[in-house]
This record gives sequence, C-alpha cells and structure tokens, in this order.
Amino acid sequence: MDIQSLGSNKFLVGLSCEDLTRLDITYERMDYADIETRRVIWTILERIRNSTGRDIDPSGNLLIEASPDGSGGCILILTIPVSRADIGTVISKSNPTRIYEFSSSDDLLDAMSALGTDSSDGRFFTNGKSFRAEWPNEKAFLFRHVIEEFGTFIGNDSLIIAATHEHWSELKLSS
Repeated sequence: MDIQSLGSNKFLVGLSCEDLTRLDITYERMDYADIETRRVIWTILERIRNSTGRDIDPSGNLLIEASPDGSGGCILILTIPVSRADIGTVISKSNPTRIYEFSSSDDLLDAMSALGTDSSDGRFFTNGKSFRAEWPNEKAFLFRHVIEEFGTFIGNDSLIIAATHEHWSELKLSS
C-alpha cells in the first residue's frame, strides 16, 4: 500500500493487486454501503494515520475517488472536504484515464518530455487545431502539476473520454 500526502486534506493511496487480495476486496465490489468496504476504508485510514500522523474520522465527511490501475490494483484519492456541509463518506468510481488538452504539438511534446514519457504511456489525439493526451490516472494525477504547465485538464468522465475517442483523430506516435 503506497500512501502519499497531497496536502493537508488529500491523500493518494495506491493499492496493488496483492493489497486488494490481502484486504479481501476488489475494485468492482467497493461500495461504502457494504460493511466489508467500510472495514477496508477504516484499515486504510489507520495506515494513513500511522504513516502521516493525520487522524481522519471515518464517520465524518470524506470523499473517496476510486479508479482502477493497469496492473489489477486501484488508486484511491481521499479528500476531507473543507466545507462543513454534512456529506458523510462518499465513494466515487472514476474512469482509469484522464484527458488533457494542449494548444500545440510543441506543448504536448514538451509535457511528454518533462514527464520522461514516451508514446506507449498514453493515447494522443488531434482535431486539426488542438491536441489531447489520455494518460492513466495514476501517472496523470501524480504528475498533474507538470502536465498542467503545458496543457489543461479536460476531465476523466465517460462522456469526455468517449467524445475524444469518437470525434478526435488518434495519432500514432513512434517511441
């Protein structure tokens, strides 16, 4: 289990396939209404407390964004909302990729260079004027500050991804 603090109220937790097996859960079965999922979240919150010293109340407000990764594990982003509105704990499952848009091919190539990435790390598209890159969540989220120096985060919802795949031409870049 890889735990990274992304600020005072946000944590990234990488769960490998082995972690999920050890915790006796799958990405598909994650649902906070299920007592087993709650047990897993409480275990993760305890590990966050042990590794960061930050105590998160599992009965308080907590937003959990879950997305599968390419190796059979998943990425969880746990956010403690700063508003005092009572939302409880919510698990939102997202797509496994994120889309970024670039105004020029140079910006896209500069982002790829800054990431030390090649064309096998993602999918790339153009509409003739702009360029889009689709990267796996774990890579895009960890390096979002670098990527966003060159491009703009468009989204990771199904509609944006489908529209990009359908209406943009995929580029075949050689590594």
